Parts: sequence; structure tokens; C-alpha cells
Amino acid sequence: MNRIIKKYRIKGKTFIRSKFDKEGAGWLFLQQILIAPMSILTTVLLTHFLSIQNYGYYKYILSIYGIISIFSFSGIYSIATLNMQRGQDNFFKLGFKYKKIVRWIPSIISFCVAIYYFYMGNSFLSLFFLINIFSYLIVDTYDFYLVALQGKGDYRSNMKYAVLYYLCSTLPPAITAIFTQNLYIIFIIMYLSQGIFRYITFQIIKRKLNLNMKSLNTHNISKSEIKDFRKESLSISLTGALGNAQVNASGVIIFNRLGAEANAIYSIALTFADFVTGIIGSTMTKIQLILSRITRDKGYTRESDKEKISLIRGLFKKYFWFSFISALLCVMLLPVVYKFLFAKYFFSYKFSMVYSISILAVAMTPAYQYLYEKRLFKMINIVQTISLIINLIALFFAAMYFGLWGAIIVAVLMRFVNNAIYTKEMYNSVK
Repeated sequence: MNRIIKKYRIKGKTFIRSKFDKEGAGWLFLQQILIAPMSILTTVLLTHFLSIQNYGYYKYILSIYGIISIFSFSGIYSIATLNMQRGQDNFFKLGFKYKKIVRWIPSIISFCVAIYYFYMGNSFLSLFFLINIFSYLIVDTYDFYLVALQGKGDYRSNMKYAVLYYLCSTLPPAITAIFTQNLYIIFIIMYLSQGIFRYITFQIIKRKLNLNMKSLNTHNISKSEIKDFRKESLSISLTGALGNAQVNASGVIIFNRLGAEANAIYSIALTFADFVTGIIGSTMTKIQLILSRITRDKGYTRESDKEKISLIRGLFKKYFWFSFISALLCVMLLPVVYKFLFAKYFFSYKFSMVYSISILAVAMTPAYQYLYEKRLFKMINIVQTISLIINLIALFFAAMYFGLWGAIIVAVLMRFVNNAIYTKEMYNSVK
């Protein structure tokens, strides 16, 4: 018996070591396990101390912020990370250089929108758009340290700083809500804490990973590589923009069609399933790293494609059972969670139970990682564009005729449709 216990103890240690030291999946999973309770705590505090209407406005402002941030070209992060994973550290400097330039685009747009609302007599929204400028210039720029950590595969540090970021940037505004319902003060506290943390962390990571901007030479990057970087960054920015628009535009439609209170209920309904999806999906970040390493070693060959597809198929089965059990537990526990954490919203827990079905769709997400790593951005953009149009039209009419139930059902169906199309295209790409 002791021999058997010792044998499996060794196997267990080896398994855990491989997940944390080699693959990084363990750190990514631990990151979400630690962050999820803090995110829930933040949501609990805000929903408890803010009225349902004020919380609806809070989520609406964040949705508008997200829509404008589409113009910050998030693809720069993704392509710089991909290049760093292939050993090209000088793209960290090049990417940050472009990021400092494009950050002015959403800032100028936000300023123009603020002037428009002020001219229209809506000083409430006008001031929010002016406050948002600080976030576009500082907060959304100095999170570039994530490119360095993920590009180097340092998921342990990525986990550590992600947890610290949540502690330092989300709890202060939530605690502020205990003392005041003034949304201006809450947003100012949130942006200041986020900006200070990200700026300091950016400087720390640069020194830790020896990414001195002066020592990184961008002159040895060929013109064709720079051209590809710009083209791919723009392409993947469009991909991110489409996904961003799909998420944030939904909140805007709900707010304008059904009101602030309905927007608050809709947001809470999506919260738990999205938390679970985030926990499961966090372990998928390492898939991109593994696929990139296969490409680095074998190139874009038929042999490497077969190896990647074989890996993805195995992950489909693994994540299906993981997501199925998670969805089942989520449905069972939601009434209790609502009763004790969101008593104010208890009447709406059934919306959240139905949306929990969407967790099953995460099992097909590895297909997107395959297409992304293969840089089939044009195809991804076409799929997302069609999906966005269908989603917004369906959501608009579903909310109009069936209220929140219609909106929830559309949100669930679109999760499955998107991932099913990506899976189909993955198999088509190797024929």
C-alpha cells in the first residue's frame, strides 16, 4: 500500500510540475481561481450599495467606454506577443512605440463626444467622456507589460501581477461605493488606481525581463517585417474590435430598449457563467504558446498542421466534460448564490440559469486558438463581422418583442454559433 501511495504521489508531483513549470496552464488556472472571487466581491459590493438603476448606468458607461476603445488597436498587443513567443524581443519596443501613438485616437474621439453631449445639454455623460480620456492615455497604454510576460511565457509572474492588479484597481472603487453613490467619484478612483498600478508594473517588468528600450534594436527589423506587423496588427485589431463591439453593443441596446434597470439585471445574469467561462478559458492561453512553438520548430507544414489538429481534438474532449460539469454546478448553485449575494436581484436568477448553458460552448474555443495562431485573420474577421450583424439585429428585435428573455436566449445561441463556425473552418483549413 505504501508503495502504491508513493508511486502516485510521485506521479501527482510530476503532473503538477508539468502544468506549472512547462505548460503554464496551472498558473493561468490559479490566476482565474484567485481573481474570480475578487471580481465577484467587487460586483457584490457595487450591486449592494448602488441602486439597480445606478448600477445599470455604471455598466452602460463601461459599455460605451469599451466601444470607443475599439480604436485603440488592441491587435498591437497580440502580434507583439506572438513575435516575442518566437524569440523576437525587439517587437516589444516596436509595439509599444505604436501603442503610444494610437492611444490618442480614442482620446480624441472621447473628447469630441464629450463636446457633443455638452452641446446637447447632457453634462452628465459629457463629464464621463472627459474622465475616460485619462484611462485611454495611461491605463490602456501601460498594460503593455502583459505582452512581455506572455511573450516570454512567464505565466507565474503574469498570475501574480494579475491578482495584484485586481486588488489595487477594482476593490478601491467598490469600497468607494460604500460611502457614496456618486458615479463620478467611483470612476475617478477606479481610473487612478488602475493607472498608477499599471505604470509602476510596466517599469518593474521591463527591468525584470531585461527589456531595456535603449538596448532593444528595432533597426534590424526589415521593412517587410514592419509592414507585416502593421498589417497583422490592423487585421487582428479588427477581430478584437468586432468581439468588443458584440459584447458592449449588447449592453447599449439593452439600456436603450429596456432601460437602466433591465441593463443591470442583464449584466448580473451574464456574470456567473462568464466567470466560469473565464476560468476555463484562462487555461487555453497556453494553447497558443504550444502552437507557436510547433510552428517555430516545424514551420507551417502539413506535418505541423496534423500535429496541431491532433492536439486540438484532444482538447475538445477534455474541455467538453470540464464545461459540462461546470455548467451543471452553476445551474444548481445559482438560486443560492442570488439569495445570499444578490438578494436585491433574486427575482431574476432564472435569467442567469438559462445563460449558464452557454458555458458548454467554451469546449470548442481551441479551434479559434488554432486559426488565430495560423494568422487566418481575414477569415476570422469575416466570421465575426457576420456574427456581429446577426447578433445585433437578433438582439434588437428579441429585446423589443420578448424583453430580457429574448436577449438572454440570443446571447446563448450566438456563443454556440461562433465557436461552431470556427471549428468548421479549422478543419476546412487543412483539407
